[in-house]
Amino acid sequence: MAKTGTKAKDPAVRAAELRDEIERHARLYYVEDRPEITDAEYDALLRELIALEEEHPRLVTPDSPTQRVGGTPVGELPSVRHEIPLLSLENAYSPEELAAWVKRVTERLDGRTPALVCELKIDGLSVSLVYEEGRLARAATRGDGTTGEDVTPNVKTIHDVPLALKISSKGKIPDVLEVRGEVYMPKKSFAALNKAREEAGEPLFANPRNVAAGSLRLLDAKITASRRLSAFLYSIARWEGAGGPERQSESLFTLEELSFPVNPHRAVVSDVEGVLAFLDKWRTKRHDLPFETDGVVVKVDALADQKRLGQTAKFPRWAVAYKYPPEEATTVVTGIVVQVGRT
Repeated sequence: MAKTGTKAKDPAVRAAELRDEIERHARLYYVEDRPEITDAEYDALLRELIALEEEHPRLVTPDSPTQRVGGTPVGELPSVRHEIPLLSLENAYSPEELAAWVKRVTERLDGRTPALVCELKIDGLSVSLVYEEGRLARAATRGDGTTGEDVTPNVKTIHDVPLALKISSKGKIPDVLEVRGEVYMPKKSFAALNKAREEAGEPLFANPRNVAAGSLRLLDAKITASRRLSAFLYSIARWEGAGGPERQSESLFTLEELSFPVNPHRAVVSDVEGVLAFLDKWRTKRHDLPFETDGVVVKVDALADQKRLGQTAKFPRWAVAYKYPPEEATTVVTGIVVQVGRT
């Protein structure tokens, strides 16, 4: 990587170059898994930016990579009221239940079976991210669906969550954008964390989902940063401005263009048979993925159809989560040791 000289350059110009370069390398490392520079080279870029910002405080921007880890821990997580409720999903556990859901959707659309989007269900913690004028303004947990907890400093430590958005192919960024997604812990991060805890004589964590949920709600963002969480975004809840997507499949593509991490394993199908084929494809193959997934989320593709279908008090009628059955294994007891104390 060629180094750019800093002596003759205006500090503001160099700071902007460093921010862009650091964010590009962070995305290559954390999202695309194809780093171009070593950790030492990345740290050198970050140290140069930190030094520039310390020398010229006016150069610090809210979306600077130096702002990803907060300072002092907060006393408690503030509450946030969701402008649009963050509902949970109705579950289906068998092909029959899935077919019944498709039938209900078809009946509510006057006998028309809509196109459906199949997405892997990520086993993590649901979050809502609000961007104002292209910058991350707030991140909140689902909570009870109406009120969540403000976890903005913690989400800023997740390197694949953009602090500032890129302009999409439509040529602009909405004035206000609210996206929904899932924060999770990759299997590799979970294994490394438990290994470190074992070496330190500390109790091991049970599963990646619990660690992700607990880490995102910690009061000290520096500890959250050390957990190396990741995220996938999967829907647009609010788009204030012209040019918003009209289909769920288009929403996913738009999220990718805006630089959000989106799970690439998805498909648009025309009927329940297509959904079942997607389910069969990932029933075993999911174990080879670098993250945990316990099912597939099926959504009506057209947003106009979603609006027409509406929701119940708890669930949207236009989506369902198909859960894979829990896996069972046979364990053989090879011995029993009984210890008796003095009493």
